[in-house]
Amino acid sequence: MRVPAYDLRTVNSAFGPIEIYSRDVGTIVALTGRYFLQLSRSGQASMTIVSQSNRAVADLAARNDKFGWVTIIEPEAELTMPENVRNGFNALVKRYSSRISGAAIVFEKTGFHATAVRSLVTAINVASRATHPNRVFSEVREAVSWVTKLSGGEPSAAGLAHIIQQLRSLPG
Repeated sequence: MRVPAYDLRTVNSAFGPIEIYSRDVGTIVALTGRYFLQLSRSGQASMTIVSQSNRAVADLAARNDKFGWVTIIEPEAELTMPENVRNGFNALVKRYSSRISGAAIVFEKTGFHATAVRSLVTAINVASRATHPNRVFSEVREAVSWVTKLSGGEPSAAGLAHIIQQLRSLPG
């Protein structure tokens, strides 16, 4: 069941507010501090998610010269994207690459699936001519430590990890 974003616009955490732009069965798009967060839980990304991500990143860019990007890809998420969705994310990354201080992608599986995620990230960055640093990580703690060093500001690495855990615990 899809829950409208306006019902969940802001969720409070011990580390500051979380602005939720999308919370549907497959994906959560949110902002906190100077960070864009995308949690891909299940299924395949859609143009609706691209649109919500565009809106969230535009709002974040209006408030911050530089910002961090964290994408969590859950094992149940579909790793392939329709061409229009891939092109939408390419355009989003291209538009804001100079403003992204670092992009951390978390995929907690290993082996072939992890290689597929790295290939997808590389394809998006090449197609968008991304200039920002990016890395694929196998655990959240390591990813948020890396991205907060590049991005600075609040929340801290521990706070960002806590917020990601809070988003993961939302029913979906």
